[in-house]
Amino acid sequence: MKIEIKNLKKRFNDNYVLKDISLTIEKNKSTIILGQSGCGKSVLIKTIYKLFKFDSGSILYDKKSEVDIDKFSMLFQYGALFDSLRISENIAFTDFINNKANFEKKVISLMKDVGLDKSIFNRYPSEISGGMKKRVALARALYKNPKVIFLDEPTTGLDPINSDKINDLILKVITKRNITAVTITHDIKSAIKTGDYYYFIDKGIIQDKGDCKKILKTKNKIFKSFITGADFKQ
Repeated sequence: MKIEIKNLKKRFNDNYVLKDISLTIEKNKSTIILGQSGCGKSVLIKTIYKLFKFDSGSILYDKKSEVDIDKFSMLFQYGALFDSLRISENIAFTDFINNKANFEKKVISLMKDVGLDKSIFNRYPSEISGGMKKRVALARALYKNPKVIFLDEPTTGLDPINSDKINDLILKVITKRNITAVTITHDIKSAIKTGDYYYFIDKGIIQDKGDCKKILKTKNKIFKSFITGADFKQ
């Protein structure tokens, strides 16, 4: 799915969080939204997802203003797993809450795709590691075969080794499934590794954009300062 955003504005009371956003999320590509906390990137994603209404501008989904949000899926920053549900029930949550049976085969297949052994099928989130929880959350996001997946700070809370593993996994699944991916992050390494295109937002406007492989060559002073502040090391 291709998503085109033009002159988007969003405010809360008198505070404009998104001041004039125009960008394109290309079909079957990985788009990275970079920026400091409070810059507006989370509000942008939630607006695209139709969780928020916008004040002016336009969002087109494959050239249409309306979209079936069941085509979207979200990997939340901290996984948002349900502690009282087993791993299998978390992954198949949409079917589980509707009392649909026979999701075992699909769950096991997804677990394999994200590098999880079926031995944890009946375990609870408290019984697995943080890296595994991220994989479970990714499997759940993929369960309904979305056209677009939103990833909210996918490497947050992980050590460098597990961060690299999650980045590799994200690349693998979005390529294999031809998914349009949109990631919000402050992790420069992750952006370079997993992204095709990037947009850098500061104070509600886009300050810089381009090819993720050329991030470090940016001439934008504000973005350069952000990269330095993110403690990026090659």
